[in-house]
Amino acid sequence: MARAGILYSDVVRAASLLVEQGKSVTVDNVREAMGGTGSKSTIAPMLKRWKLEHQEQVEASTAGLSATLIQAVKVVYDHLQAEAGQQIELAQQRHRDELQAMHKQGQLLLDEKTALARRSDALAAEVKNADQAIAKLQSEKQVMSVSLATLESDRSGLQLRLADRSAEVAALNQQLTLARAQFDHYQEATAAQRAEEKQAYEHRTARLELDLAASHQRLLGQQSTLAVQETQISHLNAENDRLQELNSTINDEVALLRSERNVLAHELKVMSSTCKIATEREASSQHTLASNEQLLAVRTRETYLLSEQLTKAELLSERLNQEKIELLQRCATLEATGKGIGTSQ
Repeated sequence: MARAGILYSDVVRAASLLVEQGKSVTVDNVREAMGGTGSKSTIAPMLKRWKLEHQEQVEASTAGLSATLIQAVKVVYDHLQAEAGQQIELAQQRHRDELQAMHKQGQLLLDEKTALARRSDALAAEVKNADQAIAKLQSEKQVMSVSLATLESDRSGLQLRLADRSAEVAALNQQLTLARAQFDHYQEATAAQRAEEKQAYEHRTARLELDLAASHQRLLGQQSTLAVQETQISHLNAENDRLQELNSTINDEVALLRSERNVLAHELKVMSSTCKIATEREASSQHTLASNEQLLAVRTRETYLLSEQLTKAELLSERLNQEKIELLQRCATLEATGKGIGTSQ
C-alpha cells in the first residue's frame, strides 16, 4: 500500500541516494529506496521533475559513469568543439581578408587601366589636334606662297613697265636733243644762206623773207611740238615717280610677307617639336601600359595563387568539419557505449 503524503523532498532524497550508490534512478528503485512506499503514479511526476532539474546526474547514472568522468569528457568535447570553431572562424576570416585584398587589388588595377586608357585617349586627341594645326599651317603657307608668287609676278611686271617707260623717256630725250641740234643747224644754215643770198642775190630778198617767214612758222611748230614733248616728259616723270612709290610699297609688302612667312615657319617648327614631344609621350604611355599589363599578369597570377590558397583553406575547413563530425560520432559512440554499460548493469 502506498503511504499517503509522499513529498517531492522524499523523492529527491531517494534519487540522490541512488545516484551516490551508482544505481539507475527509476520509479521502482526510488520506491524501493523510500521503503516501498508511495504509488508509482505519484512518484513518476516528481521523479520526472527531479530528472529535469538534475539532468547531468541522470545522464551519469544512465551511462554508468561517474559525474567527474562525464564532466571531463564534456570539457574535452567543448574544448575540441571551440578549437575547431576557432580554426574554422580564423580560416574563414583569413579567406575573407584575402578575398577583400584581392578585390581591392583588382579594383586598383582596373582604376589604373582606366586612367591609362583616358591618358592614351587624351594624348591621341592632342596628336590629332597637332596634326590638324600643322595641316592648317601648311595650307596657310601654301596660300601665302601663292600670294607671294603673285606679288613677285606683279612686281616683275611693274619693273618691266618702269623699264619701258624709262626707255621711252630716254628715246624722247634723244629725239629732243636731235630736234634741238637740227634746229641749231638749220639756224646756222639759214643764216649762211641768207648772207650768201643777200650778197649774191639781192633781187631774191622778198622770196628769202617769205622763206624766212615759212621757216619761222615751222620753228613755231617745232617749238609747239617741243612743248608737247616736254609735257609728255613731265607726265612720264610723274608716272615714273608713282611707279617708284608703288615699287617701294610692293617692296614693303614683300618684306612683311617674308616676315610673316618666317613667323609661320617658326610656328611650324614649334608645332613639329610639339608633335614630336606628343609622340614621345605616347610611346612612354605605351611603355607604361605594357608595364601595367605585365603587372596585371603578375597580379592575376597572385590572384590565382590566392584562389588556390582559398581552395586549400576550404579543404582544411571541410577536413576540420569532418573531424568535428567524427568527434561528435565518437562522443555519440561513447554515450551509446555508456548507455549500453548502464543497461547491462
